[in-house]
Amino acid sequence: MATIARAAYRAGTASAALIVAFLLVLQQLSAAAPEAGVVQASQAALIDRALSELQPSSPSDASGHLYFVGFAGYGPEAVFKREVVAVRTLFDERFGTRGRSVALVNHVTTVDELPLASAQNLERVLQHVGKIMDPARDTLFLFLTSHGERALLAVEMPGLRLEHLTPAMLKGMLDRSGIKQRIVVVSACHSGSFIPALANANTLVIAAARADRTSFGCDDKRRWTYFGDAYFNRALRQETSFRKAFDRAKRLIARWETKGRLVPSLPQIRGGEALMTE
Repeated sequence: MATIARAAYRAGTASAALIVAFLLVLQQLSAAAPEAGVVQASQAALIDRALSELQPSSPSDASGHLYFVGFAGYGPEAVFKREVVAVRTLFDERFGTRGRSVALVNHVTTVDELPLASAQNLERVLQHVGKIMDPARDTLFLFLTSHGERALLAVEMPGLRLEHLTPAMLKGMLDRSGIKQRIVVVSACHSGSFIPALANANTLVIAAARADRTSFGCDDKRRWTYFGDAYFNRALRQETSFRKAFDRAKRLIARWETKGRLVPSLPQIRGGEALMTE
């Protein structure tokens, strides 16, 4: 505060109030930002707690279980955090994943309660889920939302050095996990570039945009991106089929983009022919 007072005094009374207000905001922002060392030190405990809460597959359920993993990769904006938290709640309530869902989130508001969305944490979660799932009956639903470029999903958290995700990295994680039945939704610009590496008969891949197109609605003031709103918030509240929900969402997004005179994002879907749940 002494530094602020001296700066205001040197500026004169006319602009003193403005400078004081500005510097106070800077101090508040600095105080709110978590220290990198503290955040990293808490990761092991947060992951341990999240994994300990996951229920193993139950042989009594012949139809199998759905496991949900959400990944909000871009920490500087809250819209991705909001999506993952809301989609996890939707799946817990509508698709029976309560006790079988995990959220990995990069955002300053969740560092004390949720594990970071990092490549290392995602690998550990998938490894654990693969061990408690029944590979013959259970299905993983993996939802990743962030900014993106061709063959890259942005993974960022202020103050930390995190590794971005590539299609090859994600494929390696899924293969090493031993999880056989997978539904992977990638919501980001150019997310269609993840399809060739991931899609197969046992893996249904849904992407918010074609490999050479951008998706829309990443404004930090929004609760949902265009794709998240259309697919999760609207279509999956009416459909239980992930394929039918995609068709409904694709039509809705096309209408929004036409109305906004935007270059069509052209959401994509491929694979999953052998899945029991789709």
